[in-house]
Amino acid sequence: MRFNKNTVKNLMIASTVVFAIGCSKDEDPPAPKVTTTTPSTSGYSVPATYAFEDGTGASTVDFSGQQQRLEMADEMIAYIKSGNTLGTFIDATTLKNMYANNGYTWIDAPSLGLTGSTKQLKDKTAAGDIGIQTMFENYMDSVDLLSNLNYSNSAETYGQGGVWTNGTKSYLQSGAGYEYKELLEKGLMCAVFMNQMTVNYLGTLNDDDNTALVSGKNYTEMQHHWDEAYGYFTSEVDYPTNGTNRFWGKYTNSRESVLGSATILGNAFRKGRAAIDNKDYATRDAQIIIIRNEMERVCAGTAISYLNKVKASINNPCVRNHELSEAKGLIDGLRYGYNAISSTGMTTAEIDTVLSYINDFENITISDINNAIDLIASKTGLTSVKASL
Repeated sequence: MRFNKNTVKNLMIASTVVFAIGCSKDEDPPAPKVTTTTPSTSGYSVPATYAFEDGTGASTVDFSGQQQRLEMADEMIAYIKSGNTLGTFIDATTLKNMYANNGYTWIDAPSLGLTGSTKQLKDKTAAGDIGIQTMFENYMDSVDLLSNLNYSNSAETYGQGGVWTNGTKSYLQSGAGYEYKELLEKGLMCAVFMNQMTVNYLGTLNDDDNTALVSGKNYTEMQHHWDEAYGYFTSEVDYPTNGTNRFWGKYTNSRESVLGSATILGNAFRKGRAAIDNKDYATRDAQIIIIRNEMERVCAGTAISYLNKVKASINNPCVRNHELSEAKGLIDGLRYGYNAISSTGMTTAEIDTVLSYINDFENITISDINNAIDLIASKTGLTSVKASL
């Protein structure tokens, strides 16, 4: 499923929607207080962790809804991954109920209150685009079908779906080699988490109230929306000490040695929140640009990393398909970030060209992989480091 003109238009409109949260305009928030700090060039301090407090010492940070969605995605992906074991059957209806949080009883993280929560992943997918939601639900149907074939493809034969295995690694893959667990995980990371972060929340701030507290809360609308963007990046306030075990927190930390992404994004989120607290909107806006650009680099750089691994496993179909599926999910996912939607970064047409190089898993060549890597790298500023990723 690709974005058409109407989809792109709708997503750009979504990025400017005003969020009405019932703020009281006549109640000024207490002066913000920070604890462990690092110097700022703007006359105020930036905390060393994502810890922001009001004048009474109470935290003004709240991204509990994002924590819930990360936990939901975690549990969903773990359920799909169990299908890599032959004889474990995955039910598409269960997956769809998890996706929409429709009557599903969550197993993990009961302290977060997932069961009974109104939060869900589906309605946040690509700003509510029905076609893209359907694409992910079709992936869920494919997982169900493949797991119920109960077939061990130990010969690693294209055309036969089931659990592909080489004796060491086993993955539930289609006859074309596609691993829908990876397409779902990487797709939701991009279409939900990155889209909500870079397009939605970081795109609404100029319409937000930053003078009065949200009714019944100790934060302003603008503070809260910035926090919610952060919550889609990681659920931990002390990142990267913690929060490097899943989704963007994991992959950003994995790019740290080459790109410095964990440091760049962690600093930008903290600096932007401190700027909001001090009504320094020029600094806030500069951090938004940094976050959007770095998220594109992390997504593109991680896709290149997987494609480099594919070259090493080119003669091992089971592993090759797994790594190609990871790369494919991230490359397709680039289209959900702000830079692609606003045409300030890699375009959707360029993304489609990259996918055309790698979509035929059975017949892919080293030349195809290099063409994909070269195009991604040239359009995202990664040419000088592409071999190191």
